[in-house]
Amino acid sequence: MSQWPRWSATFVLVVVAGYVLAALAWTVGAPYAFARPSNPESTFDQHWLADLPPDVVQTATIVGGSILALAVTLMRMRLGGALRPVLLTLGWVSALFLSLVLPGPQSLDAIPVLNLLNVKRLSWVTVHLVLLAYAGMALAAATTAYARATRGACVSCGRSDRPGWNRDRWAKLGLITALAAFVAPLGYAVVRILWAFGIPVGTTEAFLDRLAAANPGHATTYMELALAAMAMGGGLLCFGLTRPWSQVWPRSVLGLAGRPVPHWFPIAMATVCGVGLSGIGTLLIPGLIRFAAGEPGYYAGTDVPMTWVSHIPAMSLVLWGPLVLLSAVAFHFRTRRPCRRCGRGTTPTAVRA
Repeated sequence: MSQWPRWSATFVLVVVAGYVLAALAWTVGAPYAFARPSNPESTFDQHWLADLPPDVVQTATIVGGSILALAVTLMRMRLGGALRPVLLTLGWVSALFLSLVLPGPQSLDAIPVLNLLNVKRLSWVTVHLVLLAYAGMALAAATTAYARATRGACVSCGRSDRPGWNRDRWAKLGLITALAAFVAPLGYAVVRILWAFGIPVGTTEAFLDRLAAANPGHATTYMELALAAMAMGGGLLCFGLTRPWSQVWPRSVLGLAGRPVPHWFPIAMATVCGVGLSGIGTLLIPGLIRFAAGEPGYYAGTDVPMTWVSHIPAMSLVLWGPLVLLSAVAFHFRTRRPCRRCGRGTTPTAVRA
């Protein structure tokens, strides 16, 4: 994992170059990657990309991809000076776009386990969007490495001789964000549990009856309880970043009990989940803003009006994603080991992002 500054940039270059070449092929009649899928279960019709003309997407991919490939190449060359703020801005804006904005409704498909639950909705469009989301995460890593290298810090760990936060301060921040990440999804979970038992909080009995009719038997109840359980389980895992079992496998994990948890594992899982949740959050924010401005809102495909209580699940998800990402960052700086590259970190002195 010590080579992540190099492989992250390489991964981005390979993916971006692949899509630029694909876009050039689209112009001469090759199959368009973002065409509406034939799978009736797919949610791509809800994606803003589905409404854009292919010519616009092709041009944006060729031009934007070429610029991004050049920027990442310059980052790998560690060019600083006047180029530094330009490359950093381009890197971070592109990373946020690829990982949070572009996936749209497919954001949750980037999260392990959850994507297995959506197999029925799987299409090649979803695969493309998830791959680009991972490329966005890799671009964020490559941009971080470039930022460190051009300010004189260790590319691998980020430490320098300048003062920064110590482990105690990261531990305090991590505890606060982990507790908040544990509490945030409870608003979503509680509403789902109440709906599962037929209590129309934030909605009407007619709406719950419509849900039940769309899912024969007790399917709606099981679905709501499953969603609530996943939300609460995810919150518990976030809080687990402050507990010993985030660094040593607990006894319940057969075959691994007592062994050290690889440092990268909880960070990678929390980052992927945080990005997926934040991506969904970007879709929910406009609706929350419109509702706060006084515009009436309705449940999708119905004439059932929404209230502030109806928006509690959305507000929970909007907060949850960034809190998970902050918890992952705090966990990393609190638990990172001495750096093999620069040798810093033998004592819990100043550390810097």
